[in-house]
Amino acid sequence: MPDYSVVVPVYLGQHTLPALTAQLGDFFAAAGSTFELIFVYDCGPDDSWAVIRALQAQYGPELIRAIHLTRNFGQHNALLCGFAEARGSFIITLDEDLQHRPADIGRLIERQQEGDFDVVYGMPENLRHSPFRNFASRLMRRLLQAGIPDLHPHYSAFRLLKTDIACACLDMRNSHTFLDGYLTWLTTHVASTPVTHQPRAAGSSGYTLGKLLAFSLNIFVTFSNLPIRLLTALSVLVFLVTSGYSGYVLVRKLIYNDFLLGFPSLIISIGFGVGLIMLGLGILGEYIYRINLKTTRRPNFVKRKMRG
Repeated sequence: MPDYSVVVPVYLGQHTLPALTAQLGDFFAAAGSTFELIFVYDCGPDDSWAVIRALQAQYGPELIRAIHLTRNFGQHNALLCGFAEARGSFIITLDEDLQHRPADIGRLIERQQEGDFDVVYGMPENLRHSPFRNFASRLMRRLLQAGIPDLHPHYSAFRLLKTDIACACLDMRNSHTFLDGYLTWLTTHVASTPVTHQPRAAGSSGYTLGKLLAFSLNIFVTFSNLPIRLLTALSVLVFLVTSGYSGYVLVRKLIYNDFLLGFPSLIISIGFGVGLIMLGLGILGEYIYRINLKTTRRPNFVKRKMRG
């Protein structure tokens, strides 16, 4: 079995896959480690699959394993598919576009060995996307850190994972997959290390503005309880304010009786009614969030090791 499984989701990799394969081979040959390269073709619009098949014929099926998905399922689902086929003790994920340098895998390995970490992220020293993409990425990262406090601040697509941790992600079921969100549910033994982020070697990113916004919204709704907790807090506040004012109107009516005819009954009915509706929405939201956790199959525990 190989020491490392390198899983690469492929969408627009026609012009970069040959160079990526060669650089990975050079790195692992110099490091004296064995590896397998798993390409998961996510049904992109170019001829990446033909390139993958040519590389497999050139290097052999033992080194390069090729998976063709039936349709485009998204980067994170493609990674999960690769995890299910990995045979190495560790799994490395990186993008197809050569913005992650294969030579920097050595930094991930060194960092992992320093503390026997379950996950090590490559932390780009300088992002080399377009100015708009850099701004959108930073904004999304800050929003996710507010909504998912356990999310590692330096999460990225360039990762080294222990295979047992990676495969534990396969037990979770969610149509809006966020791999790094899954990893926050599995382990806190996570580290990062600086890596180089290079300009895209060819083509353009498959992430449009619409896709980034939809992806961020799905992550926030699925993995964060912040929206529900804000709704719950707001509903309780509205209930207390409307109930308090309704009580004030009732007491004043009984003592002073200085309101217009019908005003107290109208205010009390509306106040208590709105308050109860908001409180009910907050309680319902809490139940829905717990149903979401149940259907996502978030694990109750994950064992690292057991002795005796």
